[in-house]
Amino acid sequence: MTGDVTSVPLRATDRWTAALLQQGRVLLDTDWNLMVGGPARDARQLARDTIGPAGVPVGSTAFKVEFVGGALTVRAGTMWIGGLLARNPTDLAYAAQPEIAALPASGLVNVYLDAFVEEVQAAEDPSLLDPALAGVDTTTRTRVGWRVRAAATNSATCSVAGLPAPVSTGRLDVSRTAAPVSADPCAPPDDPRSKLPDGLLRIEVLDAGTEKTARFAWSYANGSEAVAAKVAGTAVTLAPSPAVTFAPGDLVEVSTLARRADRRNHGALFSVAAVAPSAGGDTVTLGAASPLAGNPPGTCLRRWDGQVVGAAGGVPLTLGGADVGIAFTARPGTYQAGDWWGVRVRGSAADAVETLTDAPPDGVVHTAAPLAVVDLTSKTVLTDCRPTFPPLTGLRGGTCTVTAFPGDDLQAALDALPATGGELCLAAGTYRIGVPLTVKGKRRVVITGVGPATVLVGEKHEAVLVATRCPDIEVTRLRVESGLAPGTPPGEEHLLGALTFLGCDGVRVRDCEVWCPDSSGKAQSGIYAAPDPEGVRPGVVEVRGNRLEIGDQQAGIVVASATESTVVDNTVVLSAGKATVGMTRLVARELGRFVAAHLAVDPKAGGAAVTLADERTVRMDGPAALRRLAADWAKATPARRLASGSSLHQGLARFVAASATEPHQAAVGAVSGRFLAAALNDTRAIGQGIVVAGDRANLVRVEGNEVTGALQGVHVALRAAGGGRRVLGQVVISNNTVSCAVPFFWGRQRHAFYVGSFTSLTMLDNHARLQRTGDRTEGTLVDAVRVTGQFGAFLQLRGLDASGPFRAGVVLRDEGPVQRVSLRYVSDVLNPLGVGVRVEQGSFTLDRCIP
Repeated sequence: MTGDVTSVPLRATDRWTAALLQQGRVLLDTDWNLMVGGPARDARQLARDTIGPAGVPVGSTAFKVEFVGGALTVRAGTMWIGGLLARNPTDLAYAAQPEIAALPASGLVNVYLDAFVEEVQAAEDPSLLDPALAGVDTTTRTRVGWRVRAAATNSATCSVAGLPAPVSTGRLDVSRTAAPVSADPCAPPDDPRSKLPDGLLRIEVLDAGTEKTARFAWSYANGSEAVAAKVAGTAVTLAPSPAVTFAPGDLVEVSTLARRADRRNHGALFSVAAVAPSAGGDTVTLGAASPLAGNPPGTCLRRWDGQVVGAAGGVPLTLGGADVGIAFTARPGTYQAGDWWGVRVRGSAADAVETLTDAPPDGVVHTAAPLAVVDLTSKTVLTDCRPTFPPLTGLRGGTCTVTAFPGDDLQAALDALPATGGELCLAAGTYRIGVPLTVKGKRRVVITGVGPATVLVGEKHEAVLVATRCPDIEVTRLRVESGLAPGTPPGEEHLLGALTFLGCDGVRVRDCEVWCPDSSGKAQSGIYAAPDPEGVRPGVVEVRGNRLEIGDQQAGIVVASATESTVVDNTVVLSAGKATVGMTRLVARELGRFVAAHLAVDPKAGGAAVTLADERTVRMDGPAALRRLAADWAKATPARRLASGSSLHQGLARFVAASATEPHQAAVGAVSGRFLAAALNDTRAIGQGIVVAGDRANLVRVEGNEVTGALQGVHVALRAAGGGRRVLGQVVISNNTVSCAVPFFWGRQRHAFYVGSFTSLTMLDNHARLQRTGDRTEGTLVDAVRVTGQFGAFLQLRGLDASGPFRAGVVLRDEGPVQRVSLRYVSDVLNPLGVGVRVEQGSFTLDRCIP
């Protein structure tokens, strides 16, 4: 338990590492113990930092829990726990541990290892005595004490929840209540109230509890006055001891190693009733019988100087029954049995007593680590919970060219990659990117994280990473969040992506998460591959297995002018959980154009008459709410503005857009205000989910993707720089699911799938869903699939499930020359609420298209 020392050599708050001898000086026990304790503490911390809270080498069976012959058994070996090395020399049955609590008969238990530094004195282990010294002890010994315990649980999952706390949370104050020794040379020697011994005053928790209920005991000899014993009720037979004797009236503890290891309560100290001296060892009679049976390891009789239950108020630390002017107070908290505080006491000094204020325990710190979850009913081990680590000999040099951690300069890490190629590995954590990371002209570059736990956050820009003219570049296994705070106007043109690749060949983006915020206009995309500013076009681009969370009106994946585009198994959804902008001007302008489209300048046209401030009459068709808006516009627009040169359609569209974005300044009535509010309710949507565009695309594969909450799901079409038509090569669009959310007033890019001019088109087993937002269903028409432009000789469109208010499942418009030989086949189209296939121009074979 403890030894006869004079002070605590090294507290947790002390920074000492060693003691250095000086010539001709006395060497104290404290100095020697500091020499031992300082390096030991550093080694323990090093083990914790290197291995973690606990672990065994990979492949080791050390401390593995098994059932052997029906008995719960822990395998032999060593395990690091809390920086300590626990040693189990042989396989150990749980029940073979001295004084261990019995396991429950059934149910799930969390089996865990409890380890601590255990100090053993000769009274607790007689093998420490050298026979040549006739029973005189020398040093105490320390070792890693450990116990395997079990706690009931309801889950087969490994967890540290419910494991015991390392140490008491309660703290003590120790103060001197009598005057110090007078400096007057004529005063009586030593302490004015009573002579104090030179040594360590120990205050220990005997029974756990709070500051009001815990039992404390104290000893001015650090509890070292102990003798090995055999106990039978009130009779205690002591081993021969030349240094420690007992007398009637002494307060004693019947102590065992396991009691302190298990933090078991002792109960009240015993009082010595009688002592019968004997050369072979005294016999002590206790005032009450001890419940201890079997004399387990470490059984001894230990003397204390006092005890008390509860110490919330000041308690005198008496010696020999007398108040010697030292008191302690327990502050609020929990106190665990076995924890202790040490106070240096010197009987021949003016500052005789070390004072403590709000002091944590000096020991004993326990560390617990789960070993296994066990089903005692079926006697099976459900989960092996032992953490593992690779031994140093099993480590190999990492494959990463450069490794970076949160807080590192990522641009410097990218610059450190050789021009001929390399891999940048990013550890888990958040990396805040103020300026976009750039890599240019480097070959065979891989940038990888450890999954979504690696997060790159762009704080002031839509692009987090921009790669330019990099042949063979891959970004994988990380999360990217682009910048631009809500309300920020659109920044870079061309929809720069959180991940941007300009003029790169062999681009691969795999297993990433990408997030971009709402913006007040089309400002950015999630993943973007396009020509660089000098016109160098991308080659092969592959975007596979990613999840994109895209803001209002922004684009998910954009590939422009690539030779080959492969977009497979991605999920594109409307972002959630982040702050978003309010009504965007883009949406408001779209609503304005929708309203203005119902305006007829010809006074003889159909619709309701609306008289303007310049006495002209125009006509407004459509629902009553649109006519009311037109009347509000006519009333609010003076004749001079009507004569400004803008068309009436433009004027009405601007009026509606301004009324929507700035309702507090709108010159509309209550009815029109309610219409605008309802029309613009819940209009957040992705602008476009997947886009393959530009001026070339020899091969396009869009397969197995899911797009949710978009105005347009998949857009595949080319256009020359001057606006002329370009023809796609081979296009394959299959097994995609697109869920569109289109406001009733939206007038452009409103299709689940759109394909422009092509040489060969295969569309198989796609699914389209439509939800009209804005609290109205009457409005612009939306088609599930629209294919238009110059068609090649081959078109196969088979399997389309369209649900929702689509006008047509498929719209076909062939504007190219008649093909001499062609195969154009459309089948298995279902659009319950509209037309199955609508042919606007061209000749096609239709089969099983409903209706």
